[in-house]
Amino acid sequence: MYKLLIAEDVKLVRETLSRSIDWERLGIELVGAARNGEEALEWLKRDPPDLLLTDIGMPKGNGLELIEAFRAGKPGIRCIILSGLNEFEYARQAIKLQVQEYIMKPIDPEEIEQVFARIVAELHKEREEQRGVELMEQRLRDRLPNLAQTLPMAEWTGSLKKKKLVEQAVRAIRENYSRKDLALWDVANEVGLSEKYVNALVKEVTGMTINHWIVKLRMEEAARLLKDPANRIYEICDRVGYADQDHFRETFKKQFGLTPTDYRNNYI
Repeated sequence: MYKLLIAEDVKLVRETLSRSIDWERLGIELVGAARNGEEALEWLKRDPPDLLLTDIGMPKGNGLELIEAFRAGKPGIRCIILSGLNEFEYARQAIKLQVQEYIMKPIDPEEIEQVFARIVAELHKEREEQRGVELMEQRLRDRLPNLAQTLPMAEWTGSLKKKKLVEQAVRAIRENYSRKDLALWDVANEVGLSEKYVNALVKEVTGMTINHWIVKLRMEEAARLLKDPANRIYEICDRVGYADQDHFRETFKKQFGLTPTDYRNNYI
């Protein structure tokens, strides 16, 4: 349910708006009907609504001033003007304040229902899209825990589509990093993009190139295996995708500041 506040100084109009429209059927909860701008502002402090239906000409703060205050307190609010004033200056200011609709009096309940049904549909679509983004971000946190630790979600760049592609790319790396022949081409083929583009995309979203991801995952797995004395170093080298033990040793030392042997000795 979306919360609606009505601000209207004329009692008859205020009561008609409250009683003649089935707000609940529209998916709206009418939380209040203020008699003036000052009273409406109290609602903003207590419980900011999702929707504001306001007259322009009211005592103690006109409708345009009220909209400006509500937008400052809750930028995402949808504002609808209800007025008997059909003047260009008011319409111009309403556009500047990004008012959703400008409904002329006398009120027509059917028109108001149509307006709010359309606005609710837009809000519902936005919320569904937001839920999709939040779900994807949670999936990314679950599947890419190291990324979540090194790069806060708020700092991630790119669209949801980009994040999905990056998720595919990193998943492909996770599943295949132990392959000695794993290359950029394999990851690009998995995602269905060119090598150059997928590499740039992964770096844009995660801050690391695909090659950095491969090395990072190999080194993390090597460090884990080294903690078990039963795993011989040459076997670990082979298991994490290195054919050359010298290359493995140099890469590991660059990553951790210790050779695999020293790392194992320090851990044990």
